[in-house]
Amino acid sequence: MNIGVINESTKIENRAGLFPSAVSFLADKGHKIYVQSGAGARAGYPDDEYTAQGARIVFTKEEVFGRSDIVLNISPLNQEECQMVRNDQLLFGFQHLATAKKAFVEELLGKNVTMIGYEIMQDEHDLLPFYESLSEVAGQMCLVIAGQYLQSNEGGRGTIIGGVVSVPPATAVIIGSGVLARSATRALLAAGAHTIVVGHNMERLRRIEEMTGGRVITLMGSTYNLSRMTRVADILIGAVLRPGEIAPVTITRDMVKTMKPGSVIIDLAIDHGGCIETSRLTTLEHPTFVEEGIIHYCVPNITSAVSRTSTKVIANLVAHYLHEIGGCGLEQALERNVALRRGLYMHKGRISKKNIAERFGLDYKEVQPV
Repeated sequence: MNIGVINESTKIENRAGLFPSAVSFLADKGHKIYVQSGAGARAGYPDDEYTAQGARIVFTKEEVFGRSDIVLNISPLNQEECQMVRNDQLLFGFQHLATAKKAFVEELLGKNVTMIGYEIMQDEHDLLPFYESLSEVAGQMCLVIAGQYLQSNEGGRGTIIGGVVSVPPATAVIIGSGVLARSATRALLAAGAHTIVVGHNMERLRRIEEMTGGRVITLMGSTYNLSRMTRVADILIGAVLRPGEIAPVTITRDMVKTMKPGSVIIDLAIDHGGCIETSRLTTLEHPTFVEEGIIHYCVPNITSAVSRTSTKVIANLVAHYLHEIGGCGLEQALERNVALRRGLYMHKGRISKKNIAERFGLDYKEVQPV
């Protein structure tokens, strides 16, 4: 099987689809790996480290698409890359079709491609393997980001997260109760923040209570509670995610207006459109903006800032899925592996997800095990 890794640095993406150890694993199994020159540079992996483990370096993105049965992408493909996709190719990566344009989706459907999204893969235990793993990274990053932008020289409130003797800690309000919320809660609580979690799922809130030994305040996500907690937050983290769907807006502009000047918003749902009304996409080069007197951090590829760690996380997961597909073929792998099957956005030119088909007014056909 031929596997391609494109260089995505022009999209301000620092992570790579594979790192040398994963290349070694796949090459030892007989697979050919084509890596576009420079693909791993921003993650700290030069071309020669890939070639030392059996990869072949190619110098254009067109050549990666031209030689590969499977192309790995980290950021969603752009229009230029979409045009390079070959008929019947398998695209494996973060796709976020819920926020894509219809013309983009129709062009890929016309090429009879199969597309699997890391962000919607879900195993037999209903765990999201890529989100679970990367959320551990993102949660720790929330602590670093919030700490930086609360500083006076960044325009923040001039407070530290944990507080000191005679001075109370910062108040962190986390909206959501899923994977990202748990990870952010763990990191902020460990730093000494007064931590409040607001969510709709009672069972998940109970899990957070148990995980933290009751040291967090948990509240149901009513408009009343959201309004109250927004007013007291020094740090507001939006972690409302529905895999494969556009995130619902849970914090309105009017709520943001009541926040303390210089507070920090981190919208972790921005990959899915954002769950805070005042959010808009930013980049790692220009990560923040100020709206209603509040610092907003809305970077979609947040873990790209720690590209070496997150590249390892992604590649360690994807290498085994790739080997399974290469060993028995795509159709049999889809039959055997629930996570791969649930990760299908489209299969052989047909939409596989009902919500995506309804959004674009297209037909769909779910792939079911025989």
